[in-house]
Amino acid sequence: MMKINIYQEAIQNSACAFAYHEAVFDENNKMTDYIFIDINQSFEKMTGLKRENIINKRFVRDVARDKDHALECVNIYEKVIFEKILIEFEEHSKEYRKHYSVIAYPAENNRFVTLFLNITFEKKMLEIAKYFIDNMGNHIDYDKITDFAYDVSGAEYAAFNLFDKKRKNFTTVSLRGASDRIKKELDSLNIEVVGKTWPYNPAKNEKTKDKDILSFETLHDLIKDTISKTIVMQLEKVLGIDNTVVAIITKEDRMLGNFTLLFKKGDKLINRDLFRLYLSQLGLFIEKTRFEQSLMTSQNRFFTLAEYAPVGFISCNTRGEITYANKKILEIMGSPSYEATKSFNLLELPSLKERGFSNKLLECMDEDREITYEMGYKSIWGKNNWLRLHYSPYNKNGRVIGANIVVDDITDKKMHEDALKEKARRDPLTRAYNRLALETVLLNRLNEANDKQFISCIAIVDVDNLKNINDTYGHEAGDSVLKYLATRVKQEIRERDLIVRTGGDEFLIYLHDIEDKKNASYFVKRIFEKISTKYRFRDDANNNRFSLDVGCSIGVSFFPKDGETVKELMAKADIALYKVKNSGKSNYNIEL
Repeated sequence: MMKINIYQEAIQNSACAFAYHEAVFDENNKMTDYIFIDINQSFEKMTGLKRENIINKRFVRDVARDKDHALECVNIYEKVIFEKILIEFEEHSKEYRKHYSVIAYPAENNRFVTLFLNITFEKKMLEIAKYFIDNMGNHIDYDKITDFAYDVSGAEYAAFNLFDKKRKNFTTVSLRGASDRIKKELDSLNIEVVGKTWPYNPAKNEKTKDKDILSFETLHDLIKDTISKTIVMQLEKVLGIDNTVVAIITKEDRMLGNFTLLFKKGDKLINRDLFRLYLSQLGLFIEKTRFEQSLMTSQNRFFTLAEYAPVGFISCNTRGEITYANKKILEIMGSPSYEATKSFNLLELPSLKERGFSNKLLECMDEDREITYEMGYKSIWGKNNWLRLHYSPYNKNGRVIGANIVVDDITDKKMHEDALKEKARRDPLTRAYNRLALETVLLNRLNEANDKQFISCIAIVDVDNLKNINDTYGHEAGDSVLKYLATRVKQEIRERDLIVRTGGDEFLIYLHDIEDKKNASYFVKRIFEKISTKYRFRDDANNNRFSLDVGCSIGVSFFPKDGETVKELMAKADIALYKVKNSGKSNYNIEL
C-alpha cells in the first residue's frame, strides 16, 4: 500500500501530464471515443481541462470542440488498444494552441494510458529562429510576426504596433485572433484597428522606460482618451477581455514598437521568458531589416541571428566545407574553437557518416528540400548528445549552393522520454519487464545476438501451484512470492540478460551470449535452485512469521537453433515446460 501511494504521489506531482482512459466502441467493435478515468495535476495545467469537468466524460462527445481532430487521436489510440503496442507521436492542438509529445500504451480491459510533454516552447523557438534566419533583411511579414506573439503569449487577441520613422506615432500593422464576428462588431463601432495610428505619449514612456512588459487592468487604462470610455467598455464586453499587456520591442534602448495583448478574464501571459527572448530577437530583426536590407547578404542574415540564438547553427557549401558555426554549436559539440570546428568536412567526417548525418545533408542539397532528423552523437571532442537537426537548402540565383543546419540539443528531453518508455515496459508488482518488452528490448537483444552470431537462451518459468498459495494464504502472499522470485533472478543474471513477467504466474528469462549451449545447464540450474526453495514471509497483522516451499517449472529453448523470433523461441520453450509439468513439476528441461 505504501508503494502504491508513493507511485500515485509521484504521478500527481510529475511534470509530465498523465491521463488514464477507457475506450468506447460501437456495435461493430470500432473505437469511437474514450472516457477519462484519471488525470494528474500536470494534465490540468498543460491542457486547461479541469478534473471535475472531464472525469467519467467522453472526450469526443463531451469535451473536444474540434471533433474531427479528436477522432484522429481516437484512431491512434485504437491501434494501441488492439495491437497492444506503445505509440509515440507529436500532437498539435489548435484548440489549446500547444504542441505535445505524446506516449500512449495499453493497460488492462480496453484501457490505455497517455503521457504528455509540452514541447510548444521548443517548437516555437525553432520556428521563430528559422523565420528570422530565412527572412533577415527581407520584407517583414507583419501577420507572421504577430502570429508568433499570439501563440507564445496565450493571448486571446494580439496587435502589432510599429513606430513610424519620425517616432511620433504608432501604427497597428496586424491583428490576430479576431474572428469575423468580432471584426463586424468593430466595424459597427466604426473602429478600424489595422492601419490605425495612435499618438505617442512621451510622459507615459518616461514612467515605464525600464520595463519591457507592462500590465493594465483594463483596456481603457491603456487607451485612455484615445477612444471614448463608453466605446472602450462596449469593446471590452464584446471581446470578453479585462486584462491587457503591452510588450515593448527595443533595440539598444530605442523603442521600435510593441505588442498589445488582450486576455480573457482569469488568463495571463504565459511563456514570459520565451516572449522576452522573442522581443529581443525581433528588435534585432526589425532594425537589421529596416536599415541594412539593401546591404545584407545571405551569409550576413544567418550570422546576425545565429550568434544570439539558443540553438546551434552550421552553414556549409555543397562540398560539405563549414562556412559558419555559431557559439552554441561549439558548446554542444564541446569544440575548443571555431577554427577547430571549421577544419572538419561535414560530408567526409567518419563519425557523421556513420550516424547518417552526411547522407541527410546530401539529400537536403541534392533534392533542394528541408529535412528534420534526430540522432545520438558523440563528437570528436568526447561530448555525448542527442540532437534534433533541421536541414535547409541555401539557394542563390535559383541554385543550391549549400545548406543551413539548425542543431538543437534534446539530450535531457530524450533521457526523460527514455525513462518514461522504461517505466511503461516495467511490471508494477515485480519491477521485471512486462510483455511490451518482448517486441522491443528482447527483440533488440536477439537482433544483436544474430549480428554477432551469439548463442542465446530463453527459459520459461512457471510458478507451481500459485493459485493454491493465493487461496490458502491470500493474494498478498502470492504477490510476495512473485516479487521475491523476480528479485532472486535479477541477482543471478547479467547486465545484458532479461527477466520478463509474461503472465500471472509466468516469467521469461533471457540469457544473452551463453557461448555454448552446455553453459545453459549451469545457468538454469543455478536459477532453478535460487527460486525453487523456501520463501519466508512476515504476517504483520498477526505478528507472525511463516515460510512456504515454492516450486518452479522451467522449459528452455536456444537461439538460433530452436528459432529466430520471439514467438518461435517461446513456443519451443513452452513445449519443454509442458514436459516438466506432465512429469511432476518442480524441475527444468533442457534439450541440448
